[in-house]
Amino acid sequence: MATSDPAVCESSPNIVFVRSRVIGMSLLIWLVGCLTFYSITIADGSTRFFESLSMLLFSVLFGWIAFSFSLAMEGFFGKLQSVSAGPPSPAEAPRASSNRTAILMPVYNESPTRVFAAVAAMREQLLESNRAGKYDFFVLSDSTDTDVWLEEEWCWSELVERLGDINVDTDPASDQIGIYYRHRSENTARKAGNVADFCENWGVHYRYMIVLDADSLIAAPTINEMVRRMDADDAIGILQVPPVPVGRQSLFARLQQFAAAVYGPMFAEGFDRFAGDRGNYWGHNAIIRTAAFMRHCSLPILNGLPPLGGEILSHDFVEAALMVRAGWKVKLANDLSGSYEECPTTLLDFVKRDHRWCQGNLQHWQIMLAERIHPVSRLHFFSGILSYVAAPLWLLFLATTVIAAVVNAQLGGDSIAPDTTTMCVTLFVGSMGLLLLPKVLAIATVCMNSELRKRLGGVPAILFSSTFETIASTILAGVIAIYHARCVVSVLTGHNVKWNAQQRSETGVSWSEATAQMWALTLLGIITTVGLASVEPGWLIWFSPLLIGWTCSIPIAVAMGSRAVGRKLAKLGLLRIVSERYPEPILSRHQHWVCELTAMRGEQKHESLFERLFRDPKFRNQHIEILRSAANDRRVPSDAPEWETRCQPNLDASKIEKPIRRRLLCDDEWVESIGSNSQAN
Repeated sequence: MATSDPAVCESSPNIVFVRSRVIGMSLLIWLVGCLTFYSITIADGSTRFFESLSMLLFSVLFGWIAFSFSLAMEGFFGKLQSVSAGPPSPAEAPRASSNRTAILMPVYNESPTRVFAAVAAMREQLLESNRAGKYDFFVLSDSTDTDVWLEEEWCWSELVERLGDINVDTDPASDQIGIYYRHRSENTARKAGNVADFCENWGVHYRYMIVLDADSLIAAPTINEMVRRMDADDAIGILQVPPVPVGRQSLFARLQQFAAAVYGPMFAEGFDRFAGDRGNYWGHNAIIRTAAFMRHCSLPILNGLPPLGGEILSHDFVEAALMVRAGWKVKLANDLSGSYEECPTTLLDFVKRDHRWCQGNLQHWQIMLAERIHPVSRLHFFSGILSYVAAPLWLLFLATTVIAAVVNAQLGGDSIAPDTTTMCVTLFVGSMGLLLLPKVLAIATVCMNSELRKRLGGVPAILFSSTFETIASTILAGVIAIYHARCVVSVLTGHNVKWNAQQRSETGVSWSEATAQMWALTLLGIITTVGLASVEPGWLIWFSPLLIGWTCSIPIAVAMGSRAVGRKLAKLGLLRIVSERYPEPILSRHQHWVCELTAMRGEQKHESLFERLFRDPKFRNQHIEILRSAANDRRVPSDAPEWETRCQPNLDASKIEKPIRRRLLCDDEWVESIGSNSQAN
């Protein structure tokens, strides 16, 4: 599908003014803060090594805080304009698009039930909306667990049979909403490679593709509007709809969901106003112009070895930058709702996921310095890097500040003068204000919106929940900083992260698991508390959030992963989001289909699907057809370790080891031979 590239979009005067305002405000705040800190440092007439190092670290961290604050203020201005303008006019009903759109769901060892339930729910809504467009769903599997792989095939076939009217031909050319399934035998380049494989084999049939994650849901009206906007502006390459986390019950998940619901829209507004047509892409819940993506978004192999070189882990930022470099618009549709995802339910799952994201973001330094990358895209990369590097810098700043004070006291430094004490307090209050004021303003914008205020439970519920979330996030900040610092050090010392499936079920955290993971952090908290108390007891007040988080990290981890605690707070009206008070139809339909598929699977829940291949010709032939239709059949070579097992007649399926199973399942001839052996017996 040929698509001519647009002329490189020039920034509008309004965007230039917004960016100048944000950068100017950031520089002004940064300059005032740095001068204040410098005045405190030289108050005794000398500057020592640790004081100089502390001042350098402060300048970096305070610049990051100032820029984030300025973006938040820009979002606040935008929200005020929206409130003063009144509610938006009713959206025009989207016209039927003549272009086909593929809805992709790449999966990797995920719950097949939840994945196909999401597909069924979205397809059902699209049919009810009279299909304002032409859509097909593609479940693109990279699963390496044979039980999950075969269950995906089972769910797909059962869903197709249950719905009845689905087009399942290998050539998607009909007007039906098809559901297609493909499993890759070779998992090259992870999710990016999975999507690239789709583009290479089926991308020519589709003008647009909507990329999802395994936990994504998008309502039909939102999907139709995404397509309408792409049709209306031929220069848009990627349109990102911010996903809202929903559907989890644990305390940690509720904190994230509430923060995203109350604070997220204002920050997204500020980001959108600053980035304009040079926005970013978060890897899912976005619509992409397929031909432009295929032409410009081929990912490079980075110089050097992993973890900082080799294949790119976090592909989304890079693909957005490449699209912008080619002159296409990358926009954030922060005014659209109906886009959902799930979030980590425990603190431990959160930091595991962030380890992978940390490595991916640190890799971006090479792309950030590449030729012809737009300055705003470079800023996206730098922000992503600093979001992780800030943690070790912050911890180092705290350490150097304490050491500098101790060294100054040991060398007989004079007591702090009253005017210096005033500057210290002013700087601390100012820094806290820059961190907390955006939250206060975000709460104000929510409370000014009468409809949203009502849907969130009213002003008291919003204020109590926000207070609880702020206290909890302040205590958690020190714990997460330690883990982020550990991730950065791990990557910089050459430890490559493994590509593992995300934990999406709410399993909670046991006391033994929390103790095994957090004992060192608890010990650090105790040692730090004793050390500060012995040097200067007054410092315990200033460091109390950090010390509480570290010292109590074990019970905190258990409580954060607890669904019981989360539900008790919800009964009190705290941390409840709109979708809990007013269930969204797409979320309800998803849960309905989860129950339907679970019930269907329940009849054979104790059956091994691998063993079923040996006795069920229909299931076996279906597996062979799926392999061959996508050209993913791979014969076991004679020199492979699995060859001996492959050649054994009358195999007992239950005794075949799992690593060997996966390789054998890729061999269509071997799978066919199972049927021959069964008939012979």
